[in-house]
Amino acid sequence: MSSRARGVLFAACSLASGFICARHAAAADDLTIIEARADRPTLHMAGVQLLISDDDNRDATVSVRYRQAGDSEWTIGLPLLRVWPETVSLPVAAQFAGSVFDLTPGTEYEIELHAEDPDGLDQTMLVETSTRPVPADPATPNVVMVDDVASLAGALSAAAPGDVITLADGVYAGSSFTLNASGTATAPIVLRGASQAGAVLDGEGCTGCNILEVYGSYVHVERLTFRNAERALRFQGDGASDNVARRLLVRDVIHGIGSRPNQTDFVLCDNDIEGRLVWPWTFAADAPSHWDDRGIEVTGDGHVVCHNRLVGFGDPVVNKKNMSRSWDVYGNDIRDSYDGTELDESEGNARLIWNRFVNVMDPVSIQPVRGGPAYVLRNVILNAPEEQVKLKSLGGTDEPSGALIYHNTFVSPNLSLNLQTPITQHNFVFGNNLCVGPETLAGSRTVEWTAALDGGAFDANGYYPDGGFWFGVVGGANQTFNSFAEAQASGSVEQNGVLLMRPIFDGDVVGPADQMAHLDAFDVVPSRTGGAVDAGLALSGLNARHLGAGPDLGAIERGCAAPFFGPRPEGMEAETNLVDCGAAGEGGNGQGGNGQGGNGSGANGNAGGAVASGGGGAGAGGGDDGCGCSVPASSSGWQPGGLALAAALLASARRRRFHTPACLRQRGNALD
Repeated sequence: MSSRARGVLFAACSLASGFICARHAAAADDLTIIEARADRPTLHMAGVQLLISDDDNRDATVSVRYRQAGDSEWTIGLPLLRVWPETVSLPVAAQFAGSVFDLTPGTEYEIELHAEDPDGLDQTMLVETSTRPVPADPATPNVVMVDDVASLAGALSAAAPGDVITLADGVYAGSSFTLNASGTATAPIVLRGASQAGAVLDGEGCTGCNILEVYGSYVHVERLTFRNAERALRFQGDGASDNVARRLLVRDVIHGIGSRPNQTDFVLCDNDIEGRLVWPWTFAADAPSHWDDRGIEVTGDGHVVCHNRLVGFGDPVVNKKNMSRSWDVYGNDIRDSYDGTELDESEGNARLIWNRFVNVMDPVSIQPVRGGPAYVLRNVILNAPEEQVKLKSLGGTDEPSGALIYHNTFVSPNLSLNLQTPITQHNFVFGNNLCVGPETLAGSRTVEWTAALDGGAFDANGYYPDGGFWFGVVGGANQTFNSFAEAQASGSVEQNGVLLMRPIFDGDVVGPADQMAHLDAFDVVPSRTGGAVDAGLALSGLNARHLGAGPDLGAIERGCAAPFFGPRPEGMEAETNLVDCGAAGEGGNGQGGNGQGGNGSGANGNAGGAVASGGGGAGAGGGDDGCGCSVPASSSGWQPGGLALAAALLASARRRRFHTPACLRQRGNALD
């Protein structure tokens, strides 16, 4: 990765949305810039850090805009988050940090940072970076055909850069097939089945084993079935980089894909991985013994875990690196599990976007984030019996700081929103979400969030049903209210929030009465009359291209194409759901798929998809509720419908939008 920064930028007290800020008495109010740097880029996202010192009164902001190199038009991004190092248990540099979304793979970008400080500083800086391309075949492939265990073992032993080892259909029995060699960026080593269902690596019930072990870098494992073993695949090389696992079918395993320390820039996408755990296993007495059954484990920075189907694991997705940066989890369909995705111990620019969780006890785990930002954006969560977002510590004072939780839809049994912890949570925002509980609450409260808040904001969320509300502890006092109206009247929370009414969604669903029931996925398009449509606050970089008078609450913008979860159709490896629904209406994002993968199995997600793609152009077609999301016209099941996106709504919206709120008089006190 190469990046270059020019100019000088100044920054200070700002959360990424303008929800909250904190003021400190200070002696050195002028900001000092140490370094602007780009994080490791991924396929569709890029992160930046601005290392700083001084600015003790924390009264500056850093806005963001970005464009493809050579373009004249800029896109406004979400402002950078001010990191609070003093709230993190490990050393973290004083900085602003943040990400831009909906980018095109393999493309150069310019990210302009503009700092404005009331103490007099007003300067800009340009950071240049390039997104990674979708991994492709060797430029000059050397096809090596194998049809039995002996020829496979020989091909793995003799593998060299550029080899495409192709397995004929058949069963290859055994454990610990080993590939030691590395490919290169232009000549990866590819291990690929003739067909996903036909080329089978069978572990024969082995324990303490990995069916395939890969020790090198630039190795692609594709279009194979793994079955009947403790673990299917492990990338064993300490420090390995740029490995790929895609279009794998994995069955009857305890763990799916494993890792080793210090690995970087893996792409683990479009796999269908099932463990051995069957819902409602999470309620059984022996459930703790399976909490570490892992679907996909990575350890390091720059990883992309996308569009997988993961069923029956304790930890479907986890990154085991402490202080990891710049890694993405998006488009996954995660079911029948305990912790859905662990962003635990990430430092910053960890991104959990557009995933669907069904029958998952604790779908979002952030234990903790160490400075941030950790983004939790546009996820759909259906039946989360315990805590929807575990914004917690790992014990003691190792507390979370720097989470941005926007535009998620939670449909839950028991409570609409639940978090049980005595710790203090720092520097976070929970906004524009939908929190829908059951018709009859398990107790008296709709929301029970028990943590102490140090710079935490709840605003512009929708809740159902009405009941008691506990929004944390501020200044040693519980923020408890007997109704939503009472919470709003307090002036401390949810000044722009709404109490929802049925039907909340077009299908008129609410949280399940039975938390142990095995739910199937259902649509959560907000209904016109439930209170969520146009009720959100505008966030540049996340919802600026909303349809109607304002952005809708929750993950789904009514009128945008349905999101796509799980493995994508062949040839669409560069496509994904857009964070900002209409972003493809101005030329499109993404690039054409590379056509790899052959006859892999189809996706297990819902039809449709608002995807970042290479075609561009506004969406066409009749009817209302349209969206200018662009996808290839030839791919069945991925057709967006509707009208072209209305332009420039952010500046001209007739409804309320984000403003600079009253600052905290002291950190830890309620908002004015």
